[in-house]
Amino acid sequence: MNTHLKRNYLFKNGFTLIELLVVIAIIAVLASMLMPALSGAKGKAKRVSCANNIKQLVLATSLYAEDNNQFYPPMQDALETGGESSWRPYLFQLVGRQAKVYDCPQEKKDVYANGQREWIGRFGSREIRIPSGIGAVNVHWTRGGSQPPFGRSFRYEDNLMKTSMIQAASQLILFGDGHSDRGAWPNDRWWIWKDIGDDKAPGFNRVQQLDPGALRHNGKANYGFADGSVQLLDGSKIPCNRKRCWWSPLLDPHH
Repeated sequence: MNTHLKRNYLFKNGFTLIELLVVIAIIAVLASMLMPALSGAKGKAKRVSCANNIKQLVLATSLYAEDNNQFYPPMQDALETGGESSWRPYLFQLVGRQAKVYDCPQEKKDVYANGQREWIGRFGSREIRIPSGIGAVNVHWTRGGSQPPFGRSFRYEDNLMKTSMIQAASQLILFGDGHSDRGAWPNDRWWIWKDIGDDKAPGFNRVQQLDPGALRHNGKANYGFADGSVQLLDGSKIPCNRKRCWWSPLLDPHH
C-alpha cells in the first residue's frame, strides 16, 4: 500500500482527534459520576465492618457475664500486681484474641491493633495507654451517681453492674464509635463518659461534647445495645432525661 492510500485508509477507518477527545471527555464524566458512588460504597462497607466489631464486643460482654456471676467486666480496675487495666483484656479471649475487634476501619488515629503486640490484650499499665476506635460506656461514672453499664471495682467506685440491673436491654448502650477524651484523661482513650456538666444529672450530648467518633459515619455513629442490636444514631438525639437514659441500665436513673 502506497503512502497516499495508507493515509486515506487511516482517515476512513480510524478516529479523528476530535472524536478521541470527545470519547475521553465522556469517560471522564462517567468516572466523575461513579466516584461518589464508589466512595459511598466504601464508606458503607467500613461502617458495616465497624458495626460488626461492636456486635462482637456486645456478645463477648454477655458471655463474660455468664461466666462471672452476671457481673459485667469493669471499665477500669487497679491490679493486685500494680498498675491499672482497661476493660479490653477482660474480653480479649472472648473475641478470639483479635485486636482489630476493638477498632473501626474508618478510624486512622486511635487504633488498638497498632499498639505494642506484647501489651495488646494484657493486664497492665501499658495496655491502658493504647487507644481504641471503639469505646465502652461509663457516662455516669461517680460513686452514688446514675449506674453505668461498665462500672469500676471496690478499688474505685465499687459500682460494677449485674445483668439483673438492666431494665430495658434494648435501650442500654454498651459500646459506641470513638471515645470521650477531651484532654482531661489523655491515657484513657477507650471510654465514653460525660465531661460537660454534673455527671449525675440528666443530659448527655456527644456531639455537643465534641467526642471523637460521634460523627464518624456521615454525622452519625454506631452504638451497640445490651440486647445485641447495633444502631446507627445521631449522638445529639440519644435520650438522657428523667424518663429514660440510654446511657444507664436504669430507665429513670437521675432521681
